[in-house]
Amino acid sequence: MTALPPRLEPVLARLLADSEGSRKVTLDDVGEAIGVAAVSTDDVDALLTALEKAGRAVVGPEGARGVGNLRRVLPAARALAASLGRAPTPAELAQKTGLSEDDVRHALALGQVMGR
Repeated sequence: MTALPPRLEPVLARLLADSEGSRKVTLDDVGEAIGVAAVSTDDVDALLTALEKAGRAVVGPEGARGVGNLRRVLPAARALAASLGRAPTPAELAQKTGLSEDDVRHALALGQVMGR
């Protein structure tokens, strides 16, 4: 597990403040809070871990859209990582899958939650 990068501390603070009453954070909330910032899967994992340590439940999306996108993103991520020799960026994954960068981030976050 990696530590939360300082550039994501404002994202964490926003998510904590917005979820004070419910104590739940959806993956959509995470995606919206991250916005267009370039994040890695390790960054998402660190953010989700920080939320859980702060007593928040991270919940997946309702419906199957997230799972369907995850099924598109994972093979693309593996193929790009093999060809690039590094982890692909959300922009690269978006281009390869035809999804928006927000949908890619959402799928990556879902993958992190499902892997917990």
